[in-house]
Amino acid sequence: MRLLDRYIVKQFVQNFVILGVVLAGLFVLVDLIVDLDEFLKAGRENADQRGGVVLATLWVMADYYGPVLLLIYSAMSGLLVVAAMGFTIAQLQRSRELTAILAGGVSLYRVAAPVLIAGFMLNLIVLPVQELALPRLSDKLVRSKSQVGESTISDKPIHYAKDEAGALISAARFSAKRGELVDLRIIERGEEGRQIRLIRADKATWSDAEQAWVLENGRAFEVAGERAPGLDSLSGAPMPRYTTELSAEVLIARQAALFVRLQSLRQLESMRSNAALTEEQRHQITQIMWSRFTTLVLGVLILLMGLPYFLTRVPGNLLVNSAKAAGVTIGAWAAGLVLLQAGGINPVTAALLPVALNVPVAFYLITTIKT
Repeated sequence: MRLLDRYIVKQFVQNFVILGVVLAGLFVLVDLIVDLDEFLKAGRENADQRGGVVLATLWVMADYYGPVLLLIYSAMSGLLVVAAMGFTIAQLQRSRELTAILAGGVSLYRVAAPVLIAGFMLNLIVLPVQELALPRLSDKLVRSKSQVGESTISDKPIHYAKDEAGALISAARFSAKRGELVDLRIIERGEEGRQIRLIRADKATWSDAEQAWVLENGRAFEVAGERAPGLDSLSGAPMPRYTTELSAEVLIARQAALFVRLQSLRQLESMRSNAALTEEQRHQITQIMWSRFTTLVLGVLILLMGLPYFLTRVPGNLLVNSAKAAGVTIGAWAAGLVLLQAGGINPVTAALLPVALNVPVAFYLITTIKT
């Protein structure tokens, strides 16, 4: 039986790799045709640093598509595993090897065992990709096509970002790569929302050690009490730092929603405890954390759903069976992703709902195998 297991797993992994390469190649080809001009432009801009236009263009393409393909794998691994299973069992049927296995007294459930184990392991690879690789590449993954060739997202202005104390933070430019705010303005407000102090700085740099923005040429201006708003002096009082939980990481998260989903569980837990986030944002982060495990289980469940359409005693119409399997598995996968985005309910419940609904369906379909 070990020989049979190794044979089935080898075929299964080979089909998985081939399908993954084909999917990646199609995505890159189509996307490259649409946005080739962006890569050529970035290649010309980096030609001096990369040894010529051709090498620079190839480097830019690798720098862009490498992280994107990892993200696609983490999102599509469940469906790739199902497709690899379909091709593997179909090959066994067409060569009549499955008939010979049945004639030898081997149960179809025994044939399914190595496929399920290998499929689970291939889905499990997504966890280290999400925890180790994607967080380090998050700044590249949130770039737009116009930013191809840059190491991180472009600098953007900040307009009245509210922190945990109700202060409003604005800056002419926010550099996500360096964690810097240029031409900073902070409006501190009282209980009724009235301005009580204005803080200005030429530049502010986020310090993880101090959990504060270190100000360059920072000045604080007190607003007059009952009189018309005004500043107590033209120079203001020196202010070396501004302590807040509105860190550079939180500002990036507010600018790019995808950035939050790319963080590791440890980073998400740290971000969730930040007082600068709203309750809705905390619920969203909790849901993202739980959905990491939900998608893993969902990948195994749709594999169980697809098996009965291929594991049959008598070879049937592979085209019809493949269409049925695709409809069931893709439908279950898409429905699960939609349920993961459900709002208005407990975030943990929303994350576990796809599993709760698909478990009985998967186990019912797997019991329909006649062996």
